Amino acid sequence: LPLLVLGGPSLLGTLLGCFVRLMGALSPDWGGLLRFLLIPLGPHPVAQYLASLDGRYGATFFDPPWRELFGRSDPPPSEPFSVVGRVLSYVKGAGATQGLPVAEAMLTCRGKSPDEDSCQKFVPFIGVRG
Repeated sequence: LPLLVLGGPSLLGTLLGCFVRLMGALSPDWGGLLRFLLIPLGPHPVAQYLASLDGRYGATFFDPPWRELFGRSDPPPSEPFSVVGRVLSYVKGAGATQGLPVAEAMLTCRGKSPDEDSCQKFVPFIGVRG
């Protein structure tokens, strides 16, 4: 099942958190059935990594018109190209996807004083090499 993720790093982080919790409750076979196609809106470190691996991805989502359109703080007066057309074109041709491991790290946070209890927080992440 391909899932299109159109957004920035915070959306991907939220989605990954849900994915990791869901995969913990299901059998491991489900993990191989889902594919995420990441479409960046604005600067996105994982998308930049994918662009370095896949020239077609980089040409579609990291060319100057795309970066200019989604790097603005205010919307442009007109759409310089068809965003939907560009996304659909990429999705139709996205036969191969990059396998990036999704995992979760446990952070232990200590209280400000020795009397306070520590807490644990689970943070999902995507494993990439820089």
